[in-house]
Amino acid sequence: IVPADGDGEAGADTTLPPRLGPLACLLAADCGRVLVAAHRGAHLDHPENSLAGLRAAAALGADFVEVDVRHTADEVLVLMHDDTVNRTTTGVGAVDTLTWAALQDLDLLKSDPGDPESLKIPRFSEAMALARELGVMLYVDQKTSRPDLVLAEIQAGGFYDVALVRDGLGTIEGMAPLDDQLLVMPAVDSELMLDGALLAVPDLRIVELSYGEVRPEFNVYAHSLGVKVQQDVMAAGDLPAMMGVYAGWKSFLEGGVDLIQTDMPHVLVPLVDAWGETGEFPDEGPAFP
Repeated sequence: IVPADGDGEAGADTTLPPRLGPLACLLAADCGRVLVAAHRGAHLDHPENSLAGLRAAAALGADFVEVDVRHTADEVLVLMHDDTVNRTTTGVGAVDTLTWAALQDLDLLKSDPGDPESLKIPRFSEAMALARELGVMLYVDQKTSRPDLVLAEIQAGGFYDVALVRDGLGTIEGMAPLDDQLLVMPAVDSELMLDGALLAVPDLRIVELSYGEVRPEFNVYAHSLGVKVQQDVMAAGDLPAMMGVYAGWKSFLEGGVDLIQTDMPHVLVPLVDAWGETGEFPDEGPAFP
């Protein structure tokens, strides 16, 4: 866009650089855009870990949608946070003792009976396919003890562009060497652990800092090594925001976090976008019940 000046002549070029998508931004060391992950999807209005929640989170502008992956008795990967289906479905029992067919007989709680994406437990492969369709990435929280199944499913669909696999450092150290296209995010809690992660995964792009408060000094160190940082803001950010205090969220942004995970993407996404454009973020705002 080249606007005309007061004399009708072309002025300075004010064209904005293109907004990088989540994958491009994750891979670009110089992408300073803060990315937002919707924890378990848009679960305040939809069942958690549902395709409906994934779709709604994407519509809200989230860059990542966090999903929890477990395996069934017949080794089908599904989205489920808990080790049992008791809390979130009409059934009971441990996920890894139930077959895929048995899970399909259950309904998700809080679901819309007329919406299959809201009603049924999805397969991991379905979530990856939908994420690609919607242009978002999945923050894959491995709750399964079978990372081999996760890797195989990502490979089978070529879903390297939508899956960022998060797990403990030991598990990631075992997975990453098996496929150099796999994007991984090990959980670390110190600069020393980050150094160890880089020894195991030299081309590591991002780590989760497993720490409740922002740690700017860690973020500076990680950035000096070309590594981005993810942190959860549910406790130190979302909870105060529910009472109208946004300073917690602001501290993570000012502290240099690259990817923030929230239960409130409907509030945080537009605020983060505005902060990226103006550098301003409110210390307080409307409270949310």
